[in-house]
Amino acid sequence: MNDIQRRDPDSRIKILDIGCGDGSFIKNVLTAGIDADFIGFDLSINMLKMAKNSLDCSRVQLLAADGFTMPLQPEAKFDLIHIDSVLHHLVGKTRTECVYLMDLFCKQLMDRLSKNGSLLVEEVYYDSHLFPQITSCMIFYGLKLLNFLRLDVSKIVVELLPGLEVNFLHRKQIEELFEQYGTIQLVKQTPWQVPRLYRFLLLKGLGHISYTITALQQLPSQRTQAS
Repeated sequence: MNDIQRRDPDSRIKILDIGCGDGSFIKNVLTAGIDADFIGFDLSINMLKMAKNSLDCSRVQLLAADGFTMPLQPEAKFDLIHIDSVLHHLVGKTRTECVYLMDLFCKQLMDRLSKNGSLLVEEVYYDSHLFPQITSCMIFYGLKLLNFLRLDVSKIVVELLPGLEVNFLHRKQIEELFEQYGTIQLVKQTPWQVPRLYRFLLLKGLGHISYTITALQQLPSQRTQAS
């Protein structure tokens, strides 16, 4: 963010936070003294209320929306777009459909970046003892089965709430997803302790990872059209 600010020190940067939750990211940027205008989207009304209570600032606009139906002007561009733990909630009927949704979502985000803008992605990642794809399928279709059978296992595994559906990515998948859109750089990787009950999913490691993606001059679809 400081790098973006230095590129044009006389202009207030524009930041879009999708899945802003309680506004923690925006609050941290404000506390850091970054001169910016903010727009935050979240689908949870309760989270937006929490964010509004903690962000008493005229430079912050909070809206109930998601990354697919962004209530923005067509020409609106941002110097920084931030998403935290959003990708694994883009769930379709199959994992193939999930990948399609992620790709569509990412393209929309990259289209909203200014010329020198960057995307900051924070996401849950995992490592597998066997083949990562097998672990992904076990988690994805296992949750689908629990919901189909209407089984509540939250008393055994607190995190597995009824109706929960996620599609976690391993680190290589995250990187491959964004490499087609720009230059990707690892910012931070924070390992978590793997709960014992999760080990039957062949999880070797689990944690939180952050990347910045700087947009290519032309996105893949634009290069195709140009040729």
